Formats: sequence, C-alpha cells, structure tokens
Amino acid sequence: MSQLRVFTFFPAFGLPTGGPFALKVLKWLDIGGIEYEQVIENDSGKGPNKKNPWVELNGERIPDSEIIIETLARVYGFDIDAGLDPLERARLHAFRRMIEEHLHMVFEWEMFVHPNGRPFVVEVAKSVAPRPLAPVAAAMFCRQLGKQLHARGIARHSDDVIARKGIADVDAIEAALGDNMFLAGDRPSLADVSAYGMMQPMARWPMSTPVADYIKSRPGLCAWLDRIEPLKGTTSLAA
Repeated sequence: MSQLRVFTFFPAFGLPTGGPFALKVLKWLDIGGIEYEQVIENDSGKGPNKKNPWVELNGERIPDSEIIIETLARVYGFDIDAGLDPLERARLHAFRRMIEEHLHMVFEWEMFVHPNGRPFVVEVAKSVAPRPLAPVAAAMFCRQLGKQLHARGIARHSDDVIARKGIADVDAIEAALGDNMFLAGDRPSLADVSAYGMMQPMARWPMSTPVADYIKSRPGLCAWLDRIEPLKGTTSLAA
C-alpha cells in the first residue's frame, strides 16, 4: 500500500483547508476513494516549489495540484474525466483554466487586499508568527501579495472593475452548469473539483467581499458546491 501524505494549510471556514488548490486535491482523492494522510503545514516555503499544497508519495515530494493529480491518477488508475469525449474535455479544461488562473487572482485580492479580508489574514499570521508581531507580519504579506497581483495585472484595476471581472467568471460557471447536477452533466469532473476548491471557501468565509457575497447570493451555485462537498469513493468513476 502506497503511503500518501498531503501537506495543506490549516482548516478554515468549516473546510479541511482554506487553500483552494489543496482543497481541490483533497476532494479529488475523496472522490477517487484514495486513502491519504493530511498534514497541516502553514509554511509553504517548506514545499518543493515553495507553494502549497504538495504531497509525499512513498517519500517522493510532488508539488503543484495539477501535477499532483496527474501523477496520482497514473499511480492509482483513477481518471475522474474518464469517458468524456475530447470536445467536453476541452470545454472543461478551459473552465478550469479560467478558475485557476483568473478567478484565483480575484480570490487572492478579496482575501489579502480587500480591507474586509485583512482580519482573517491577521488570524492566519498568528499561527505562524508570535502573536504581538502578527499584525505586522500580516500587513507585510498583504503588501507582497498586492504587488504580485499588480504585476499580474488584476490589481491595476479599480475595486469595482475587479469585482465585475470576478462576477463575470461566476456567471459563466453558473450558465455552464445550468440545471445539471455537475458541469459534465450527472457526474463530477476535474473542473467541478477545481471550482469547489476555489469557490466553496468564498461561499463559506464570514468576510463580506464583493465576489464572495455574489456567490453566496446564488442558491443554485451554493447547492452545486454543497453537492460536491460530501462526495467520497465514487466507485463508478474509479472503476
């Protein structure tokens, strides 16, 4: 039996981790019925790419959620998108890229740059820095994230424009979902898992931020995310 350890940020918002890419990996493993040990590690600098999450499989460290899933899919023989035709795979791949490359920037902006996200960041800082220094550490980290988001382009816009961009992503996902159970119809796909990792923390966090508030206001989206949450050991997919 392979020994699989998954290193993630700490639990948050009633979820096993607040990190969207780690949450994506955990849910993929759950759906595949693959056993793992979750290890809480808030210092992403310890990872092989200095990013969170990463996994250890029989002593080998593997970074990046996409590479992790590709590697584990080969090891365990589980393809969550098995049976989808090439056109459907391409459509879902494009949605996943939008979620992970663009909506993720909005996620980071709302959590680390928007003023309503700052109190949560201070609480996070208390877990990795001496409590008296937590506000200073949080402010430094938020400034650093703000500079990164400015370099990537998103933070060059006004707050209203950033919110509109994020809401446009959410609207596209909602339109693609329609009345279906999942983005691929009656079964979860990797795109569903990616969206769950990115959007369920936003749907759960207590801070009032524009795109998160919009997600919370869409009952169909919230019901979809809640359908994904309990999925475990979907043997019909793993077969």
